[in-house]
Amino acid sequence: MASDRLLFHEMGLDDRLLKALADLGWAQPTLIQEKAIPLALDGKDLLARARTGSGKTAAYAVPIIQRILTSKQTVREQAVRALILVPTKELGQQVQAMVRQLTAFCARDVRVADISGKADISAQRPILMEKPDIVVGTPSRVLAHLSAQNMNLQSSLEMLVIDEADLIFSFGFESDLKSLLCHLPKIYQAFLMSATLNEDVQSLKELVLHNPVTLKLQGSQLPDSTQLQQYSVQCEEEDKFLLIYTLLKLGLFSIPACVLNSELPVHSRCHIITQFNQGFYNYIIATDEQSLANPSAPPKGDEGTGKKKKRKKKKNAGNGGGGKDMEYGVSRGIDFQNVSNVVNFDLPATVDSYIHRVGRTARADNPGTALSFVSHTELPLLAQIEDALTGENADTALKPYSFKMEQIEGFRYRCRDAMRSVTKQAVKEARLKEIKQELLNSEKLKTYFEDNPRDLQLLRHDRDLHPAVIKPHLKNVPEYLVPSALKGLANPITGRKKRWRPSKAAPPGVVKNNFKHQRRGRNPLKSFRYTGKKGEGRASKPGQS
Repeated sequence: MASDRLLFHEMGLDDRLLKALADLGWAQPTLIQEKAIPLALDGKDLLARARTGSGKTAAYAVPIIQRILTSKQTVREQAVRALILVPTKELGQQVQAMVRQLTAFCARDVRVADISGKADISAQRPILMEKPDIVVGTPSRVLAHLSAQNMNLQSSLEMLVIDEADLIFSFGFESDLKSLLCHLPKIYQAFLMSATLNEDVQSLKELVLHNPVTLKLQGSQLPDSTQLQQYSVQCEEEDKFLLIYTLLKLGLFSIPACVLNSELPVHSRCHIITQFNQGFYNYIIATDEQSLANPSAPPKGDEGTGKKKKRKKKKNAGNGGGGKDMEYGVSRGIDFQNVSNVVNFDLPATVDSYIHRVGRTARADNPGTALSFVSHTELPLLAQIEDALTGENADTALKPYSFKMEQIEGFRYRCRDAMRSVTKQAVKEARLKEIKQELLNSEKLKTYFEDNPRDLQLLRHDRDLHPAVIKPHLKNVPEYLVPSALKGLANPITGRKKRWRPSKAAPPGVVKNNFKHQRRGRNPLKSFRYTGKKGEGRASKPGQS
């Protein structure tokens, strides 16, 4: 019962922290917060497994902030007291945002710095010279700063957090993390937070934890069917495109959508996530940590691209060069807000990846739906996922989604037409357009363009070599294409039209052409009447003799 739950004000937290929690609208802690915060405040090391969206970030952030506030009552020296390691830059920004919300009323006493997303290490040196209380970063970036002596943790660090712990090794951070631990003091409090407890997490446990308390708060890593509905559709590869096209087109006309992948600069990726969470887009089309170039490879290292070790190290240092970013991932950890549906166009290669992808919806107490398209080559993967989920809880298994593909055959020619337009040249032009936009928006190039206005004008007026062919007729869905079984349910919007109102009377001598208004809304195939040449009889209406 709710009355038996331990509340925030019963945990001995600082009033400023309680006020921030109240402003966030958190009436009571989640299960992971209720169990983890008191143990952390007692100084225990924690290994916590709780499903995605359960409030793990606040479960470690609240005790960290409380401990810093308590220590500053007696110790005035400014120092880095907490280090939070994250696998991706996007998650680093998210953690920093959460900490800042929790320290809204004590920001002068608890300062936080996210060093995961910036491009240049030298630009971050002044931030670390101020010795923020909490530092958030990826293992590679933190190690780079420690090696450059921009930060010293040997004498000051009191708390270490490894968030999304099961992803740290799979992103290729094992050697960086082991080297980083050599720069830490012998005694510190540590937290490992994860949605799964795999072999990598067990290895991390031996490296950083001392007599930890293990919290396994849910038997299942995904909500049951009362909160999360999971379905699968077995279809061939081309039918995946046909199915997604139909599902969207029968309900929508304008589709505000954004694309998120590892080739975009980190600032662009974080901006896209923010805009999606603010409701600017209905859809986000995202790749995760798996390599597009080698889909069968596991998500290791630099996304399975097979780049040289030297190149990896350069990327790890975060110099912001081109190509894919190994510290990128959206299927894990990122808190996309108010996601109602997750569609797996390609089935994830591992059970863990499926759990974390689907975990972007049905977060906290919100409902959600997951739909996975499964081709015949992906059936073994589907069996693995079903076995794993059924083994945990039969109520979390995928259900077959019965969809009669013959009902949407009328859309196949449109789908093929769209697929034919996605050529290598079109993709190249799209990427060049993105790069051009990044150059125009770059703060670093702002001074250059001020000194070289001609280059700016050339860039702005540079035209596409092979502009995309726009086919406006495909935006409308004629009534005859809507499957008979869906005519009462589908809502194919053919475009918003302004409501016509009779115009004011025309001035004397002016004849207004109202032909467009007279014909508005009529189907020309039904209203056309052939009158014949002069002297011939008028054609009869259909059905008349």
